[in-house]
This record gives sequence, C-alpha cells and structure tokens, in this order.
Amino acid sequence: MSGADWLSYSLQDFVMFGPQAFLRLFVRINQDIWPWQLLAVLAAIAVPAMLPKQDGRSRHLALGLVSAAWIFSGYGFLVGYFGPINWPAAWFGWAFVAQGGLLAAAALFGGVHERRLRNGPLVLCWLMAVCGLPWLPVAEAGSWQAIALFGVAPGTTAAAGALAIALMTGFWRGLYLIVPLLWSLFSAAIFWALQTWWLLLFPMATLMGIGVAFWFSPRQGRSPG
Repeated sequence: MSGADWLSYSLQDFVMFGPQAFLRLFVRINQDIWPWQLLAVLAAIAVPAMLPKQDGRSRHLALGLVSAAWIFSGYGFLVGYFGPINWPAAWFGWAFVAQGGLLAAAALFGGVHERRLRNGPLVLCWLMAVCGLPWLPVAEAGSWQAIALFGVAPGTTAAAGALAIALMTGFWRGLYLIVPLLWSLFSAAIFWALQTWWLLLFPMATLMGIGVAFWFSPRQGRSPG
C-alpha cells in the first residue's frame, strides 16, 4: 500500500464499531453488576471525607479506595466489555489494573507524603469529577442507565484518580502519571472518531485533574543550606 493510500484513510476507518455500540457498553455493565455499583458510589463519597483528615491511616485508606477503582474499572469495563470490540482497550484495562497496584504500592512503601494538603480545592475538584462526569454518556445516549460511575467507568475513574498525584512523591508520581496521560490521548482519539463530543470532556477533565494535582500538591521545602 502506497503512502497516498494511507493518507486516504481517516481516524474513523480504524474504529470498527459505532457510537451506539460503545454507549451500550455503559448500559450493559450497569445492568450486569446491579446493585454492586452502589459500593462505587459510597467509595466516591468516602474518599473526600477521608482526605481532610491528617492521620495517615485515613489518607492511606482513601488511596486504597482509589486503587480499587482503577482495578475494577480496568478489568471490569475495559477488559470485560470494551476489549472484545477494541483490542487496544484490553491493553489499557490491564494498565489500569497495574495503575491500581502502583497506587497501593506507593501507599504501602513510602510513596505518599504526609505533609498537609490544601484540601478544599482538591475535595471540590474530586466532587466535580465524580458527580458531574458520570452524566456525560447519559447526555450522549439519552438513557440514565448509561451513567459512568467512578470505579466502574474508566473515564470518570481516570479523571478523579489523577488527583491522587497530589499525594505522591516524585518517583512514584512520575510512574503514576503515565497511564492517565496515555489514556487521555487514546480515549480522545476514540471519542473524536465516534463523534461523541460530550465524551471528549473525559480526557479534558483527566488532563485538568493532573494539572490541579500538581498545582495543589505540597511544595518541597528549601534545604537549610
């Protein structure tokens, strides 16, 4: 195939499913796991309730819930539902599982700093993500059953989970940053190809979450020298 032939293809030619098939995935997973997604709702509420507390146990438990959300959305939605119709999505699903393991390892092995956070802005951004973003597929599909809950749908999970960067130290932060960035690029390409314009807010929110996390994370203090 010549270079001119490749240039005749558009992004839509590489997506072998339509927007309705994709939006149906949200409906299917919500129907299949009912009523267990209520636990995801409780987790989304519990995390901002724990973050303002300055004891290490509460902060580590909050990160444990975010870790579980990465794992369940990756294996459940991406591997189990999206992967069969889009094979790169299955790879990202396993990357989400690894991301959850990475966050758990950071919490266990000193990758989370204990300094005081500017909790108000982080909690506000968290609540905006877990309360606002789930309704984007509803707006596209026209059905409330397409709701994209934190811990179930990867878009909401990645956007809210990106805020955990604010709690992480340098080495762990660099590793943790890879998956949200790559997922933002991949999902934006998919949503653009499907022309599901509302869903483009998912990768935008993830990138904004990364920026917010860096902005509100504690600054390293100057050394006495």
